[in-house]
Amino acid sequence: MSYLSLNFRPVHKFSFLLPSACIPDSLRQSVHITNILSGIFSVLTLLLFFSLYMSFGWVNTSGYIILLAVLFLINIWINRSYYNFGRLLFCLTPVYLTLFVSIYDKWLNPQQSYITYFDSRFILLVTTILPAVSFKLYERLKLGICLASTFICLVLYDPLHALFGLDYFQRGFDATYYYHINYFVLISYFVLLFGVITLKVITERAVQHMNETLGHLNSANDQLVAKNLELTILNQALEIRTAEAVRQQEEVKISRGLITEANRLISEQQEKLWTSNQRLEETVKEKSAALMRTNQELVRHNNELRQFSYTISHNLRGPVARLLGLTDLMGRPLTHEERDEIALMIQRSGHELDGVLRDLSLIIDIRNDLYQVREKISFQEEWQKTVSMLQDQIRPDYNIVVDFENAPVVFSLRAMIQSILFNLLSNAIKYRDPERPLRVSIKTNTLPDNNIVLQVIDNGLGFNIENQRENLFKLYRRFHTHVDGKGLGLYLVKTQVDTLGGKIDVESEVNHGTTFTITLPTPPDTSKQIFFESEAAQIYYDANLNNTVIIWRRNISSIEYRRAFQTVLHTLKTYRTPGWIADLRLQGKVASEDQIWFLNTVIPEAINNGLKRIAAVGLKDPIRNDYFQRMSVRMTELGVELKVVESLEEAIAWMEEFVTAYH
Repeated sequence: MSYLSLNFRPVHKFSFLLPSACIPDSLRQSVHITNILSGIFSVLTLLLFFSLYMSFGWVNTSGYIILLAVLFLINIWINRSYYNFGRLLFCLTPVYLTLFVSIYDKWLNPQQSYITYFDSRFILLVTTILPAVSFKLYERLKLGICLASTFICLVLYDPLHALFGLDYFQRGFDATYYYHINYFVLISYFVLLFGVITLKVITERAVQHMNETLGHLNSANDQLVAKNLELTILNQALEIRTAEAVRQQEEVKISRGLITEANRLISEQQEKLWTSNQRLEETVKEKSAALMRTNQELVRHNNELRQFSYTISHNLRGPVARLLGLTDLMGRPLTHEERDEIALMIQRSGHELDGVLRDLSLIIDIRNDLYQVREKISFQEEWQKTVSMLQDQIRPDYNIVVDFENAPVVFSLRAMIQSILFNLLSNAIKYRDPERPLRVSIKTNTLPDNNIVLQVIDNGLGFNIENQRENLFKLYRRFHTHVDGKGLGLYLVKTQVDTLGGKIDVESEVNHGTTFTITLPTPPDTSKQIFFESEAAQIYYDANLNNTVIIWRRNISSIEYRRAFQTVLHTLKTYRTPGWIADLRLQGKVASEDQIWFLNTVIPEAINNGLKRIAAVGLKDPIRNDYFQRMSVRMTELGVELKVVESLEEAIAWMEEFVTAYH
């Protein structure tokens, strides 16, 4: 059985200060504190003696100070048996000995300083605290004797000195000031008295309350112990019953031993068979999944290869046919003006052919992460390219209406958007109704989720959508055989829309025309499309600014420097971005040979691919002084606008000015 208690249990250090066994438990703490303070006061008194001795040598009161230190030590021994007397001695000795020393010292040397006189009063005030730590509240007589002694000594302090002719009026004190000091001392005494008594009352009441609480806890603990004993008895009875049940079960087990063994053998065999089946099933699943992935990869590669092959034959036909026709014309007798006009048309067709080839190169690398970046594309610009490529097929009586006002731009792959427009317009012209003028409506809209809808409506021949829905986007499927064609256009459109993550819907009616509705997704963040990332640098494409941004992350090596700029150059070739932002603040120092390589190789190639302006963050850092000088001279020579800024935000704001001015 355990009990909770707040009875004093001192730690066994400095055992000579511990109270003896004859002292009641309720007073052991007070006696122990008195012993500790006696030891401390003895040490402090000796320190006071040495301080006086070092300052004034041996004086009349030196012996009494040593005596007081000895009395404090003796008091510890007295408390072991006579704890009431020892505590009174501890509280009263400083009071009366201080008063005696003050009178005696003045009697021996009446002309000495009055400092000791005031020091004595301070010591008397301090003694007000001692009874509170040495006695309990119920020891009222002892408390009263000690506190009254201090009060009497303070009140009779002047009369006793005057009795021996040692008062301070003879030293020229002003009476008002002198009595003010006395009043102040008495007020201080009462402040200490009431403060100590109040603290003592609160403390002892708190201890009493805690002891009562602990008593309740001990009582509750006793009840818990009794309940635990009852539970133990019940548990023992339960164990006896359980043992009996176990014995009976053992008898049943023995009787069923042979059956259990047989079942065990059967279970083991079934477990082994199940495990083997599971392993075989998992192996089959893994092989099937691997085969499925391989097949899907092969189908995807095959479709991409077919798409590229068909796109070449389909999209290059117009520019190549014009080039062949124009070169045939060059062999005929022509005037100088006619030759210049044909040469200009050949040049324009060559540029169109170059653009188509560049876009087809994009389709080849469509699986590369670089080409997953979506750029900001103007429908109007791509439409102009489409009209230019099909200008030899467009007649003056065709009514082609475009409306890109509701969605003028889309974030997508330029080559695929251009190819979709080309194929849909080409199909509308090819499968027009010869009985009525061709009418084509092309418009765009923005959905609430920011996705873009491109709709192409014509009044052509149309087809039976219900009968042809399954074959609509398959290769070599044609719905009208009276015109030339290979059945590739819609296949390409569907493949490209799927690649872009969009969807296409078709509505058609025979002799009433066809409506193509293409929904294109908008990327969640077009301002930071990361296509290169390493520990040294991060490169991303900002479609809103049509800018390539490179952010250096730490000091770089020559290999890291050149690799990053080769990627930047690849981006410029792909998207022909006019602006480039470089954050150089963490780049460190670049070797001179790398600077020269960059300025003589990367910059000229970038300019050939549309670079017009560069914003450099942190280029004016002192460690890049030579870099800054070289770049300034080279950019001036090449006609590239260079802007040195202090932050990435400032660089973006500068680039936005060009976007605003352009629009």
